Amino acid sequence: MSKKLTPAVAAVLVGLFATESALSCTRVLWASTDNQVFVGRTQDWTERANSAFRVFPRGIERTGAVAENPHRWTSRYGSVVLTAYDSGTHEGVNERGLAGHALYLAVEAAFGERDTKREAIGVMQWVQYYLDNFATVAEAVEAQRSFTFQIEPLILPNGYPTLVHLALSDRTGDSAVIEYINGEARIYHDRRHTVMTNEPTFDKQIENLRQYRTFGGDLPLPGERTPTDRFVRAAYYANGLPQPTSRAEGAAFMFSVIRNVSVPFGLGDPDRPNVASTIFRTVIDLTGGRYFFESTYAPNVVWIDFDRIDFSKGRPEMELQVERRIFTLAGDVSGQLQAATPFVFGMNRR
Repeated sequence: MSKKLTPAVAAVLVGLFATESALSCTRVLWASTDNQVFVGRTQDWTERANSAFRVFPRGIERTGAVAENPHRWTSRYGSVVLTAYDSGTHEGVNERGLAGHALYLAVEAAFGERDTKREAIGVMQWVQYYLDNFATVAEAVEAQRSFTFQIEPLILPNGYPTLVHLALSDRTGDSAVIEYINGEARIYHDRRHTVMTNEPTFDKQIENLRQYRTFGGDLPLPGERTPTDRFVRAAYYANGLPQPTSRAEGAAFMFSVIRNVSVPFGLGDPDRPNVASTIFRTVIDLTGGRYFFESTYAPNVVWIDFDRIDFSKGRPEMELQVERRIFTLAGDVSGQLQAATPFVFGMNRR
């Protein structure tokens, strides 16, 4: 965290992914036939990252987590997020039903050289920026096309660079994937873009998907742990889900899909990039306002209910150390959120 992520350092670290267990995830969006919308995610990682539920009220004044020329904004919307390494937001949803998920794109992601004449935010704030400022995917995409500030990556405590791409979803079922390649944002905005995994880039994932049955090709459903195989399976199984009879059943249906694309403990692949064991899964009920968390280290599912959250300006930030406390938690844990000191986003320090 104390070193600048230079191109040379990034190249060395990315090279390690070819020989060491690396980082992967899967995100799936599903809009049922009765317009209930759910988004699920697997967090596939080499270690627990002290993931915690954090509630941010409206009206927080933010400063970009960069050493020079930070971008500044004030949050318009409150949100419930999962933080990682006590350094940033890696997924979450705001009170208007806009959700964001950051997943690894270790080989191709490149945010470009830092130009200190331009304002910037830290990459660990990237998801949070959208949640703070926009109510829908369409609003966020329109703003992204005119962004003048940069996004600065950093090195995580475990030594990995934050080379990520991002998926946005909203309660209407709209979806977008944003990737920075060679310093330029590529935006894929379409309600049909319901799945995101890791390498290769999203356009190549869609091209690969078309080779499989039900998506235009002749290949049978694949079963490996690679990002491309997980992408195909997630798209296939989400496409076949029936209409749920309740909010709870809809969340359970979404869990059934993301559990299918999870990687069991002990089956991370040290010889291939982006195949790591799943450490937790989440499902967000975007229309019903409920955020579920399931740790692979424990047999219980917990959730936050938005109806029990006060996002009013001036309220304290709230936190629940869900990953550390998972064995002592069960069911609705909204009442176990506790007032917390203001969150400090991680940054590179020169």
